[in-house]
Amino acid sequence: METNEKVVNESIVNPFEENKRYDEYLTKLDNLRMDGENKVIQLKGENRDIKLNKLIDKDAKKQVIENNKKLIEDAKVVQKEKAALVKEVIVEAEKDANEEGKVYFEAISAKSKDLVAKAKEVYLEAKKAEIADHQQRLAKVKEDYANAMASVDKTDKKAVKKVKEEYAISLKTEKVLHSSKVNEIKSDYEIVKQKAKDDKYNAFSSKYSFISKVRNGRLTIGQKFENWWRTYAYNFKLSAWLLKNALYIIVVAFFLFAIIYGSIQGKNLLTSGNILSIIGQSSVKVFYTLGVAGLILLAGTDLSIGRITGLGASFVNMLLATTVYTSQFGFTIDITGFPVVVKVILALLVSIILCTIFTSIAGFFSAKFKMHPFITTLSTQLLIFGIMMLSYADVSAFTMESGLRNSLRGQNYLNIIIAAVIVIAVVWFIWNKTRFGKNMYAVGGNAEAASVSGISVFWTTMGVFIMAGVLYGIGGFATALQGAGANANTGYGTELDAIAAAVIGGVSFSGGIGKISGAVVGTIIFTGMTYCLTALGFDPNIQYIFKGVLIMAAVCLDSIKYLKKK
Repeated sequence: METNEKVVNESIVNPFEENKRYDEYLTKLDNLRMDGENKVIQLKGENRDIKLNKLIDKDAKKQVIENNKKLIEDAKVVQKEKAALVKEVIVEAEKDANEEGKVYFEAISAKSKDLVAKAKEVYLEAKKAEIADHQQRLAKVKEDYANAMASVDKTDKKAVKKVKEEYAISLKTEKVLHSSKVNEIKSDYEIVKQKAKDDKYNAFSSKYSFISKVRNGRLTIGQKFENWWRTYAYNFKLSAWLLKNALYIIVVAFFLFAIIYGSIQGKNLLTSGNILSIIGQSSVKVFYTLGVAGLILLAGTDLSIGRITGLGASFVNMLLATTVYTSQFGFTIDITGFPVVVKVILALLVSIILCTIFTSIAGFFSAKFKMHPFITTLSTQLLIFGIMMLSYADVSAFTMESGLRNSLRGQNYLNIIIAAVIVIAVVWFIWNKTRFGKNMYAVGGNAEAASVSGISVFWTTMGVFIMAGVLYGIGGFATALQGAGANANTGYGTELDAIAAAVIGGVSFSGGIGKISGAVVGTIIFTGMTYCLTALGFDPNIQYIFKGVLIMAAVCLDSIKYLKKK
């Protein structure tokens, strides 16, 4: 500690800058690795570049790559021969770096602590002095006001009003001046604190950078973890962290409350059966979340999901039923004599086609006439419900054969879960690995800029709506397998669940921000919360209140983050 106190008042020299001893370590390692390890890395890089080079003939590529492979094998022999010497130098260099780096870091920390302490004293004194000056300035303003009021004719209302207005302006000006001076004083203190923080991090980074060079970038797990932790601590800001994770903190608090409340009531929510039920229900809802997530990514939404759910599920049940249903207009679909496999495929296709037709209608008006999806999907919602009620008003529920439903669903929703995993993988690929996916993010982030850069905003928007329709159609099929029957009212309120799940998962209403993983996790979280409320016996109407508050909170937090970025 004596050493640290001494260097506080002296210039602290970074031992890793312009130090011959450390330069010698690196030079010695470069010489030892030149014909071995470094050559292997170089040749492998050449082969990688040659494979990607479309200007080189295939035969020429093959010949160069084969020659490089032979050279790599020779270099590996040299690497193996010099491995012991390289390790010896690394151990010695790391030992020196750790010892000297520790002393340097402690010295910087001590100096930084001292500077921050002195800056704090200056800050508090300056703030105290400014408060005293502020009180004096306020007293002067009040004195001037009293004198002005004493000299003015009280019967002259205009003159009295003018004096009061001037007094109000003077008070406001003084408050602004005081706030500005306090912020300026605090800013000077914050600059010193940030400088101290920078110095400490740079002291660590100097050692870390040297060790990384010594080890040729192949750091140990402990070294990687230390770097991650130091970097995280350096960049950490409590206010930013709370804003970013506020929703998840609320979610965690809710689940803790549910678990504790459930245990008090003698209900264990953490059973395997409950967890499987949540996953199973989530696998049905995730199709709707993935569909609406694409629309939210374009800064839109979808209010028709609930009615589309009823549409898709009703037709799936109708086509897989033993009964033949006839609409009010005399339209009948009879495939009862078809093989089971054909009926199932037809039911899925019909659900997808019907759902896609209505999402395409909404998508066309949104893309062509710049109508907000709120309006277009509200319109299609009414269209779907009206058509279904007119066509099948006398049918209370469409019901498929129970044995077929259980077989298609699988035990504990197994088949639906497998289908959900496959669909999630496909949608993830579309969002992240295709040009269409990149266009989605571009249009959602800034449609005008995307259009200028050559992206078709119309077809991108249409593509997202069509993709949503396909996902809703699959979701309608899954919903049909979930329940004992379906009608036009099936899925009422599904749009709330899907939108809330997407927003909880980080898909931003500001557009251009969101991940498939977030939408999936959001679905599981939201389904789990709803399941917990039901299992604990809460009134279903309370669940609507809860969903509304949660959506409001999620969008509010998202808006705050968006405004901060702007």
